[in-house]
Amino acid sequence: MRILVIGGSSFVGRHIVQHAIDRGHDITLFNRGKTDPGAFPTAEHLTGDRDSDLSALEGRSWDATVDVCAYVPRQVRTLLETLGAGSGHYTFVSTISVYGQVDVDSGFDEDAPLLEPAWDDELVMEKYGELKVACEQVAQELAGDRLLVIRPGYVIGPHDPTHRFTYWVERVAEGRTPMAGPDAEQPLQGVDGRDLAAFTVAQVEKKTVAVFHVTAPEPAPTFAEWLQSIAEAADVELPAVRWVGAKDELPLSAPEDWWAKMRAGLGRARTAGFTWRPIEDTVRDTLDWVRKARADGSYHPRPGIGLSPEEETALLGTANG
Repeated sequence: MRILVIGGSSFVGRHIVQHAIDRGHDITLFNRGKTDPGAFPTAEHLTGDRDSDLSALEGRSWDATVDVCAYVPRQVRTLLETLGAGSGHYTFVSTISVYGQVDVDSGFDEDAPLLEPAWDDELVMEKYGELKVACEQVAQELAGDRLLVIRPGYVIGPHDPTHRFTYWVERVAEGRTPMAGPDAEQPLQGVDGRDLAAFTVAQVEKKTVAVFHVTAPEPAPTFAEWLQSIAEAADVELPAVRWVGAKDELPLSAPEDWWAKMRAGLGRARTAGFTWRPIEDTVRDTLDWVRKARADGSYHPRPGIGLSPEEETALLGTANG
């Protein structure tokens, strides 16, 4: 297949591109050419800006388009109007955050009520879920009979630029004790970017028209179980954890009224062939990648994610007080 990937050089898009190339597809990347422009030398690279210059896409056509970096509805509309029928099958990578109130007692499926859409022209993180709902609605309007919607939970694994999961992998592997954790019983789901890519490409190949949760595992482990799995995979003893509750400074932590959204049901995706690798495999590969990236100076954690040793000591002191 001839597949156009919008973005494609960072994390989720990177894994999708790599898996599609491995599957023998003819890949075109459209992006600004700023993130790792030397990646994927066998692919076609088109330079542009989805917010201001889509001219490189005009008059072209592909069998499928995968859109991994649309955050406001205007971006979906301008892309699909520019491509027209040339987009072929269209995959929109959305988010689990599109849901409103969900059942607190059990996993919820893709038909759970969504948030009210937000129609802002710029990304406002406080409206992230609402903006993605609006993106989905525009995609349905313009590509409904050829639309695949992927709703991931947290995406984790090698090449993750967010430092959210990577923080915990490095922190546990460091072994320094005690360690601040949010809430031992908090459920948490997170999908390895490579598993997300494999499932997405498989559905693109079949030109599936559907909506899927793509996260893992099911049932969702607790935060305490995640940390123990990280320790076992890193071959270290888990540091003593002091549970301090949800804090903005602690990546992946969530207040209790968000916990229900960490228990997404995966029945539809599993029926369609979705599988996930063991947490321990993701941990080992993440740790190997981040150590190499730090050694060669290519790892730049997102500012404000995670705690320095001094900040952690201060947080623990406050919590104990």
